[in-house]
Amino acid sequence: MVERVTVAVDGGPASRAALAWAIDRARTVKLYLEITAVVGLDADLPGGDESAYRTPLEDALEQARAAVRAEAPHVAVTTKLRHGIPHEALIRASLHCDLLVIGTNKTSPVAGIVHGTLPLKVAGRSECTTVVVPVDWKPSEGAVVAGWVDDPTAEDALDFAADEAARRDATLCVVSTWTVPPLSPMDSAGSALLVEQIIAASAQLLSGASQRVQLAHPSLTIAQRTQAGPASVAIVQAAAGAALVVVGSRGRGAIAGFLLGSVSHDLLLNMPAPVAVVPRKEEPVDVYPDLVDDDV
Repeated sequence: MVERVTVAVDGGPASRAALAWAIDRARTVKLYLEITAVVGLDADLPGGDESAYRTPLEDALEQARAAVRAEAPHVAVTTKLRHGIPHEALIRASLHCDLLVIGTNKTSPVAGIVHGTLPLKVAGRSECTTVVVPVDWKPSEGAVVAGWVDDPTAEDALDFAADEAARRDATLCVVSTWTVPPLSPMDSAGSALLVEQIIAASAQLLSGASQRVQLAHPSLTIAQRTQAGPASVAIVQAAAGAALVVVGSRGRGAIAGFLLGSVSHDLLLNMPAPVAVVPRKEEPVDVYPDLVDDDV
């Protein structure tokens, strides 16, 4: 099976990191690569004679294609210049690929929300798995970290993470968290018992999820990690040195990336490693029905 991968570029360092990630993937995955750039509706197009019509984005596409041919000559590669609002154009592109790869300058909480806006909007509405690659990405032999909750949105993400870990011959680290509801300080014995029950139930559910993917990948090494607190914090802590972080997405709503779900949202604003956001396969896509899909 050939994996269809689309990489978004704009000539900047973040998009070069995204392209480098895709080239690295091509070393172990047979893929067809499309490199795309989006000319915004408010873009200043060159004027003058015909020789000046070439845009910087067209140059970025050609430079990216040259990089692929130099570093991965066995990969079939094409380029496509799209027009429109960038996140809408990339969402439409996701209808025709298996993996959409986007770079981001977002590498730490202090960088602010602006650099994370495009990945948030795209990952929250993408039909395919979206991989967001930080600008400072370097190849890693670390674990594949999967955030897991007892929810159908997590199953496809866990399957994707297990496949990735098996392909990389890496450990799959499955992370889950638990919380305790507000308790009365008057019943300390009952409170302690409830906490024990919550921890035991969380561990049992996590074990069941791990056993399911272990059956599909008998030789895969799986580490389980469950702790109290916010899931995004636990995943960021587990992801130190990770090769990839994988989470599921609940978002396909009208306000784009802000319906990702809080965990995916927080991870894309902190970027501990490349983050793969996996949509639920069984949900029908709802991608700007008022827009004509002109990318077929």
